[in-house]
Amino acid sequence: MAFRGINRKRDFAGVSVHNSQVAAGRTRGVETIRDRLDMAREAIAASLEGGRRTPGDVRIMAVTKMHPPDTVREVIDAGIGLIGENRVSEGGRKIRALGRESAEFHLIGPPHRKELRQALRDFHSIDAVDRLEVALEIVRRLSAGEYPRPGILLEVNTSGEGSKAGFEPDAGLLEEVLGRLADEGLVVDGFLTVGPLGAGESAVRSAFARLRRLRDGLSRTLGQPFSELSMGMSDDFHWAAAEGATTVRLGRYLLGERPERSG
Repeated sequence: MAFRGINRKRDFAGVSVHNSQVAAGRTRGVETIRDRLDMAREAIAASLEGGRRTPGDVRIMAVTKMHPPDTVREVIDAGIGLIGENRVSEGGRKIRALGRESAEFHLIGPPHRKELRQALRDFHSIDAVDRLEVALEIVRRLSAGEYPRPGILLEVNTSGEGSKAGFEPDAGLLEEVLGRLADEGLVVDGFLTVGPLGAGESAVRSAFARLRRLRDGLSRTLGQPFSELSMGMSDDFHWAAAEGATTVRLGRYLLGERPERSG
């Protein structure tokens, strides 16, 4: 039987068309994200009018939960260097696919103790430490010298909702926890909270203001800046910025609805 050779003109032309289509789709994706990023920056600027802070005081994190690595790459190409992932294993796969130095990767979901080895290996910051036991396990693993010190934020449940993780918003409790961690040599950079879901402006802003006041009081008492306040998501980030957020976490606002999980 005669061997059928490759029709190079036809096959290579097909590859070229496919690659052009992929590139065009990628460009559109980057441009769309960049447009939404500009809108977010404008909303933050409006929320800060008349105050002491400027839009540059608020960092925008793209939350890429359930989005594939190609979308994360588009986010980075659009100019967002701060990436938030909710799950250790899912985020770790994307970080390995893209390269750890391609962006600053934050774990924004509470990790289980058994996941900390991977979390410390893959992420630059662990932003939702919600229990003392988890913080002490981080101390134990860091003491071995295997990993660089990550950023650390304590999650505080300022809304009081039982479905949410985090320390109680009690100054005495947090002072005790922070003192213990300082004794163990763990530097805490600040705090994270999630506003009450579906609530109105007054309730949401109250939750954010509560965290800011807690931070301010603890800073005075303990003599540490706790400069990071991660609060505000797609529906309420402008209120969070007005109440002192240094980082807002935007998923749907930048990327639209999450794709359905396969399987």
